Amino acid sequence: MSTEAAIRNHWGASSPGASIADTAATRVIAGVMTGLLLTAVALPARRLGRTEEVRDSFPFSHYPMFSAKRASFYWVTHLLGERADGSMGPLHYSYLGTGGLNAVRRQVRRRVRAGDGQLLAERAAALVGSRDRVADRTVVRVHIVRGRYLVDPFMTSRNRDEYTSRLDVRGSAEVSGR
Repeated sequence: MSTEAAIRNHWGASSPGASIADTAATRVIAGVMTGLLLTAVALPARRLGRTEEVRDSFPFSHYPMFSAKRASFYWVTHLLGERADGSMGPLHYSYLGTGGLNAVRRQVRRRVRAGDGQLLAERAAALVGSRDRVADRTVVRVHIVRGRYLVDPFMTSRNRDEYTSRLDVRGSAEVSGR
């Protein structure tokens, strides 16, 4: 019985084996790659001995992604809908473009900085008027705003007035037919 005939997958067909030949060079390359990967993952752990930097026992707290100092506020460019009763609320980002939320927000931020806020508001108002979303049926006006939001109150409160520190309107448009 040949070696190839003895190696079978769970359907009974012969398995082709590895796609890369097993040589001394490929083993060295695999070892070096493994070492580099393990070093990259373990490198931030060198900070663990410094008690002034470690704030808790969460395993990844010392990684910059989780422990870097953050600003006390963030600027976000987004859509606000004004309802017939005068209340305001955020509108879904899909009125501004296709793709993921962060990608659309980056594109909108660039366009608003370039002075296209009014054009974006007009396009979004046309889409709000043409789509039949239950949550947006009472929206009569659309605003593109650049808002300054306080991080700590945002994390602890659901009251928009507590964490919204400033709204700059960059474009407004009426929703046709309402």
